Amino acid sequence: MALGWEYKGVRLVEERVLHDWDTCAKLDPHTTAVDLAHAIRFGKAQSALEAVAAGGATLTADHAWALHFANEMAELRHYGPLIAVEDNVPVLAPGIRQIIGTFDEYGLWDGQPAWTL
Repeated sequence: MALGWEYKGVRLVEERVLHDWDTCAKLDPHTTAVDLAHAIRFGKAQSALEAVAAGGATLTADHAWALHFANEMAELRHYGPLIAVEDNVPVLAPGIRQIIGTFDEYGLWDGQPAWTL
């Protein structure tokens, strides 16, 4: 979505660019993992992402809210959504599973429940 406005007779347009998680993880794996962990914690979205990874059949309204808030935090950091849709089924966005797999390595999920993906 482009945002536009007038400033002293000049029309300015800002294009919002959201980065893919898998691409960012290749360029800067630590920062990407930190940003993802923060988004998930902010949205309290661990169980929602686990439900998506399990096929999405057990997703609830609470999961939807958690994913909404996690996606909002991700967008603030210029990342795309944490989930995608393939064949009308929700799936983890490319790279999410692999990045979550690095949380322990970077000490980002200490004291939190273990992941079940």
